[in-house]
Amino acid sequence: MKTKYNFNKQKFCENLTEEKLKDLGFTNHYKPHWFFSRIINGKKSKKGNYGSFTDSICLTIDLNNMSKSNVEILDDAFCQPCIPLVEYYLNEKTFESLTSYCQEAVKNCDEIIKWLIDNNVIYFEK
Repeated sequence: MKTKYNFNKQKFCENLTEEKLKDLGFTNHYKPHWFFSRIINGKKSKKGNYGSFTDSICLTIDLNNMSKSNVEILDDAFCQPCIPLVEYYLNEKTFESLTSYCQEAVKNCDEIIKWLIDNNVIYFEK
């Protein structure tokens, strides 16, 4: 399975407003940047939290310059990019070459990306 979302070709829609981003769950603690983050993998403990072994997808949008935007997949335990997932989304790895943990993360990440596309936040150039 080859990803349909190549992060090299990702763009943010230009009709974004601060109100829309806020309604979708973005935060703007560092203005004029808007930030969105969701956990894409990890196991909940009995206490209901995820603990320290999670991966997340993070989007940052600079409303002053829409070309300055960023999508990252982070390994939260080490506060750095999750290399296998990043390589997959840059079309450098195949889905089958990923571990089952990473395959589950890809499925969850794809759902979030689809939700962002459906809500006119991002699109991918062909």
